[in-house]
Amino acid sequence: MEVLNNTVADKFCGLLQYLCKYKTAFEMVADEVEDENLKTALNGLSIESTQYAEEITNHLRLYGVPHRVETNLMLDCLEDDQTYSSDCIPGQGNELMSICVNSESSITRAYDEILNEYLPLNNLRNVMLYQLNTLKIAFMKIKLLNEARFMTT
Repeated sequence: MEVLNNTVADKFCGLLQYLCKYKTAFEMVADEVEDENLKTALNGLSIESTQYAEEITNHLRLYGVPHRVETNLMLDCLEDDQTYSSDCIPGQGNELMSICVNSESSITRAYDEILNEYLPLNNLRNVMLYQLNTLKIAFMKIKLLNEARFMTT
């Protein structure tokens, strides 16, 4: 008996792809940012993205979920398709804000799509809820730090 159907397994592939894809984006942006607090927050989000992808992959492996989830993750990470929306309003910090909003939207949607499915794996669901909430807080922190760096006193 399969623990997850193919549709849910495909959704996991998508989530893992987003976590891997945006990890690189956060690192690249952190290298260009001069503000140390924002740089630290971006690097932390990059590290968390990798950790979360590994945690989910380990849980899926533990439950014997199809091997293709892990295989697709590795292929997607190697492709490293970096397409970000460039339709941001010109101005200080707006490019970072655009990347942040786009990545938050994609990752949050991917988590929600899985969490809205029937998952007989309660431990994995709890881990994912924790990850989702932590990611939302991290994105909020980055947005606030980005806005604060341009404020004058």
